[in-house]
Amino acid sequence: MLKFVQTPKHARWIKLGMIGFSVLAISLSIVFLVNIITPFGRLTISSPANSFVELIFCIFVSISLILRLNDIMNYQHQVPSKIGLVVIIAAIGILQLIDFICWFINPVSDVLAAFICLFTFLIAGFQFGLWILQRIENKKKVQQLENCLTQQIQYSENQDSVQIPQTSKCKIVLEYILYSFMLILVILNTCQTIHEANYPNSLGEGEQFYTVESQGHDVKIRTYCTGAKNLQQIILEAGGGSGGCDFSEIQTQLSKNYRVCSYDRAGYGMSWQAAAPQNSKNAMIIVRQVMEKVGFNTSVPNSIICVGHSAGGQLCRYYAQQMASIKGIILLDSVPVMNWFYLAGQCQNNQTVSQIYAQQQSTLPLIKTMASLWPFYILTPFMSKEGFKPADLQGWVNWQITTTRNWYSQSLGYASELEECQEQCMESSIINPESIINKPIIVITASNQSITCEDRNLTGTECQNYYCQQNASINLAINQSLLGNQVSKYVECPGICNHDFVWKQPDFIVQQIEFYIPLF
Repeated sequence: MLKFVQTPKHARWIKLGMIGFSVLAISLSIVFLVNIITPFGRLTISSPANSFVELIFCIFVSISLILRLNDIMNYQHQVPSKIGLVVIIAAIGILQLIDFICWFINPVSDVLAAFICLFTFLIAGFQFGLWILQRIENKKKVQQLENCLTQQIQYSENQDSVQIPQTSKCKIVLEYILYSFMLILVILNTCQTIHEANYPNSLGEGEQFYTVESQGHDVKIRTYCTGAKNLQQIILEAGGGSGGCDFSEIQTQLSKNYRVCSYDRAGYGMSWQAAAPQNSKNAMIIVRQVMEKVGFNTSVPNSIICVGHSAGGQLCRYYAQQMASIKGIILLDSVPVMNWFYLAGQCQNNQTVSQIYAQQQSTLPLIKTMASLWPFYILTPFMSKEGFKPADLQGWVNWQITTTRNWYSQSLGYASELEECQEQCMESSIINPESIINKPIIVITASNQSITCEDRNLTGTECQNYYCQQNASINLAINQSLLGNQVSKYVECPGICNHDFVWKQPDFIVQQIEFYIPLF
């Protein structure tokens, strides 16, 4: 094979082929990078950040092979000082093979990212194979170069003469730094890929996967339904950045008297990514199909109750306005987030609506940056939801919030929130004719007016910010309860409660739900 590559004609074609492949890979990486920065459509059922990162590794190995082919064409042999670089390329190839396997084990198999890894492995293997064959050939020569970086062999009529070009040691050091840096990135990426492939076990008999359609793309959604099918139907909407597993204990208790279904919205948990934009309208298109798939009849008026936590509660509000099948909604510490930012920001720093909106806009690039860097196993070990109930699902929820898909979906969701409620919307009262829902709205908030800064051990600026945020939450919670009919109520969580009371204080939530649903 080495003689074949050393033939100028063949080597030239291989080199041109690799250059063409590299140009294609660079072009694809630009497309995926643009899709991360300015989302459009859907390029993959996972996060485009995965394919982007794998393409970077593939480009690096391809360029390394092109340079090696150039050395071989010019009769420049690999010398001991560069053996470490070849070993690094081989290691990258092995790690990419592991990634290839993991992408198919992953519950949301990213086939494109997997095959990019396979190409990287093959290219790295080809380069390592060239080095092995060259080492074998060099041993057969009488004159062997051991202490030089490159060599130029020029043949005279009767004997070989060797000219050794000098290479800067600084160049060698820089090469090792670059190769080592890429190896570290590949290791971190492989750790994340293994982490995502090591997904939790099924939740049980009620877990099913259904394929729905959204914006011209198939989207596979994980659902989990429990309780007798002839009972009152409840759909559970998880908060932003979370999946249906957040409601595990609540669902278990409610299933004794209700037919309850939770699910992972597109891009979260074990569900496929949907196309951008990820707004309320597209979320409703998916959930309507999901409810039909699990046996909820969305054509029957006032037949389904929507219970939503955080951002999920705002989706329930939207469904209640658009779908006649929604009988009533229960909001769990859920407020219109852009209005909340306005009220809290005005109180804390006396900011104008333009300043507050600009501040929230400046947060989006940070979220997109996190989504881009999440394929590297950097923050994953430090992300967790502590004190989850039941404790045996702690690993499940920690896994679902540390996938690359999750963070890409969060960037899509946050971008939609900024788009759906801009400056005029932020400073306007949520009590208006367009927001009225002539249905029961039960608003259960984690805020409690009787809890003071002393109770939470807060002082100074932290105390001031706490009261501003508490007042904003309570104000919006009360106003939301005024959007429904006479059954609507506003309920405060007793004692010290936080936004995570859905899984830390599920007994209180279930008690309230079971008390109010019969009044609907």
